[in-house]
Amino acid sequence: MDISKAKYVSLISGLLFLISGIYMIYNPLFIAYTMNIIFCILLIIEGVSQISAYIYEKHESRSIWRLIEGIISIVIGIYFFIGDSIGLPLAFITVIGIWLIIIGISRLLMARRVMEFERNIAQRLIAAGIVEIIFGIIAVARPVAISNYIAYLIAIALIIQAIVDIFRFFRLNRMQRKMK
Repeated sequence: MDISKAKYVSLISGLLFLISGIYMIYNPLFIAYTMNIIFCILLIIEGVSQISAYIYEKHESRSIWRLIEGIISIVIGIYFFIGDSIGLPLAFITVIGIWLIIIGISRLLMARRVMEFERNIAQRLIAAGIVEIIFGIIAVARPVAISNYIAYLIAIALIIQAIVDIFRFFRLNRMQRKMK
């Protein structure tokens, strides 16, 4: 690819990143919607995979649980695809929040056991446990805010990439003029 084509590819890439980044700032739930579509498709594919595995397994080794898992995966995938366009990503954030709370409590319990042997490690475990519990509570209480925050971080990254690409266009443009 010669320099004149490369500079325009860089400019187009930069403009697309810039448009995407700005769009995400004004529509932060775009990431949640996109994640929802991808998760729904994956759930449906997983469900079909489980059901087909059930059908094609030898009768003696078939597990009704595989069939049930497949049916449930398809039903949930279709439900979130048709009915609740943001529910799955928010449910995912909520599950992560619950997991953080459980892990945080576990760290606090470990710290209690370790305190008499390794005070320094116990203090770190306490700090980590408290932070995990706080983040977990925030994720459970405010999954939309967390989703927005993630979208804003991605939007900022896209805008930074856009700036880099647009500057590359101008640098390549200068290089091309110098070569003539």
